[in-house]
Amino acid sequence: MWGLMIISYICIIITSVLLVTSGLQSYFNFYIMNASHHYFSLLTAIFYMFTETLVMFYFIGSGTAIKNNIIAQNSPAALYDKIKKTKMKLFPHLTLNMLLMGVVFILAGAVHVGSISEQTRGVFFIVVFIHFIYTTLLQHNGFKENIEILIQLADLEPAVTAEIKN
Repeated sequence: MWGLMIISYICIIITSVLLVTSGLQSYFNFYIMNASHHYFSLLTAIFYMFTETLVMFYFIGSGTAIKNNIIAQNSPAALYDKIKKTKMKLFPHLTLNMLLMGVVFILAGAVHVGSISEQTRGVFFIVVFIHFIYTTLLQHNGFKENIEILIQLADLEPAVTAEIKN
């Protein structure tokens, strides 16, 4: 579980760099490794979706593992309630941001064919990017809460084991 969290953080950092680079490339029209903005934003969108899906699966998987551990140790159910609250805070924003970032990518095609202006898409990208930063902060807080719960479970485990032995 720790490894997946670390990989998630690395992917979030890479995604942030890709999004900033793609946004700058849109405004200043430069090439990266002979890739125009359209091709680079496609790579960015794919990596972004991969990263956010990875984060979702981390929280789903860790929540299930923690729930099973709570049941096995006969620990207080309040610990799992924290996990549910974290998911209830994070998942709506995460899903919304994935949807909006997909729309930003689609709007790039609309700009290319002349349906909307680059300025309209640019403003929308900035709004969605700000929401991405907010969502990333929620993810970080969720990771911290998961770690705190895992530490609490580890602290409870010796007491539960001692009770079973007696």
